[in-house]
Amino acid sequence: MVYLPGIEGSGALASKFLLKAEGHFPITRLHYPGHSRLTIEELADGCVSALAEQGKTSAIWLGDSFGSAVALAIALKHPRATRGLILAGGMTKAPSPVRLLAAARILDTLPSSWRKKALRRRLQRVVRRHPTRFHRSVVDEFLINGQLDFLSWRLRLLSAFNVRSELHKLDCPVLYLGGEEDGLVNTQEESRLLRATLPSCRTFLFPGCGHAVLGERAVECLEVIDLFIPMAKRVAA
Repeated sequence: MVYLPGIEGSGALASKFLLKAEGHFPITRLHYPGHSRLTIEELADGCVSALAEQGKTSAIWLGDSFGSAVALAIALKHPRATRGLILAGGMTKAPSPVRLLAAARILDTLPSSWRKKALRRRLQRVVRRHPTRFHRSVVDEFLINGQLDFLSWRLRLLSAFNVRSELHKLDCPVLYLGGEEDGLVNTQEESRLLRATLPSCRTFLFPGCGHAVLGERAVECLEVIDLFIPMAKRVAA
């Protein structure tokens, strides 16, 4: 399994899940290059190349939020490198292009020091809302290790993202994980669409859960993924 992080490129909000996952199954954690503005397709190509450099030809791709767009691009462009897809807080189409573009413009206008303060305030609200699921160190990891200079660029990429007309091309097991209280992605709509387009797709929406489903529901997500992996292996075989 290969973990593809969210828009900040660090996977900070999923750190609890990733630590627990290492005790369940082999998982590779990739980071996006932090030196150039790459498109979603270029990121997908880079991830497949990184897998090949490790001597592996295919994987189950676990895309977290923005990473789900990269995972879908991999599955569509590199089907032979895809044994399965897990989309966590994922999207097949930009949830609100206007809002994404507005957020990108705001980030572009803020000085670097102000940008960090604004992001810290927003993340701290998430931590206060779910104190038992997130630790304050998660915020620090996000701000220290996150590729903050690329947030506005990736928001713009997401605003134009839409692979709904290509979903029928997917020929691999798909698992969708989402929160019923996700304020960024319409998880009900996404899960309905995936089930309608891909009858073998499995979807799980967790009540009382927001967008960071892997961080908020780490144990439950692992339980569902543990059931998904054997099915993906059978299909690949």
